[in-house]
Amino acid sequence: MCHLTGCKFLWWCLEMRGFTLVELLVSLTLGLVLMAFLIGTLFATQQSNRQTQQLVQLQQNSQTLMSLFQAELPNLMFFAGRSLADVASATHQLAPVLGDCASDTDVGSLPVKGRPYLGLYTEIVQQHNHLECLSQPKPGSELLQFKRIVGVSLTATQMRSNRIYFETSPASSQFVTSSSADLVPDSLYWPYSHQVFYIAEQKHSGEIVPVLMRKRLIRNAAGQNIMTTDSILDGVERMHFEFGLDANLDGQVDYYLGTAQMQPEHWQQQKHRIINIKFYLLLRSLDEDFSYQNNQLYQMGREWFKAPSDPFRRLLVSSSVAFSNTRL
Repeated sequence: MCHLTGCKFLWWCLEMRGFTLVELLVSLTLGLVLMAFLIGTLFATQQSNRQTQQLVQLQQNSQTLMSLFQAELPNLMFFAGRSLADVASATHQLAPVLGDCASDTDVGSLPVKGRPYLGLYTEIVQQHNHLECLSQPKPGSELLQFKRIVGVSLTATQMRSNRIYFETSPASSQFVTSSSADLVPDSLYWPYSHQVFYIAEQKHSGEIVPVLMRKRLIRNAAGQNIMTTDSILDGVERMHFEFGLDANLDGQVDYYLGTAQMQPEHWQQQKHRIINIKFYLLLRSLDEDFSYQNNQLYQMGREWFKAPSDPFRRLLVSSSVAFSNTRL
């Protein structure tokens, strides 16, 4: 046996153990085929799990957004029976709002004599032209701003220190806080809300993620009126709004206009009344899936969005809300 070398020694070993070289090669081939099958199955399972997780996440996010917008939008421009003109002329002795969401089109949270006061307003964000309160909103995206009464009326003793209230009395209307000096025990005070929803891009774990943001009017612990900033939901890539206008004041929608088509007279509702809003929300997965390429075309009302052939899944959700709380 000491004279056996190389292939002769290998052949002798195989014969001594009952295997031939052909049988070993067949076994190795079958093992490689089985391993390739197992690896392929594992990869397909991981890909399927990733797809399922992303779709579930998109569905959950869509439900969160729908609940949010369905809760906020039905009572747009509700001012406890007061018209938008009445609210615009309401008095107040409140300090200016720090970081207020004002623009050339709208005065901001509280009315100022001689300047336009809007209960509802949207715009397309430009690179250097948007609401003053926003910090680096995503250019080309749309924002939604609205002011309204929320909740139920309270008495002066029930008012909270972190809110601004709208007082409705037979004689006049005014904006007050719990520390205002001229509160009347028998008057009704309604919690006042001013909110702005917009999209910004933030860095998460080294990746740029579109995020739905919100600005909200509150009073802080020092008694200052400020606009706070909240991150609502990651992965909201685009928003689009269209408005149903009643041109002859018969309570029926005569036509719809998108944000780009709306003019100052539409927002001021001097000759038209906004009675319906359609909203379209495009959600994007947070994680990439390099086995997937998205080049789909999404219809958002009159607008279209073409996915840039990237590895992100998307989900488009939309709805329509009618409201009858507006008065001219």
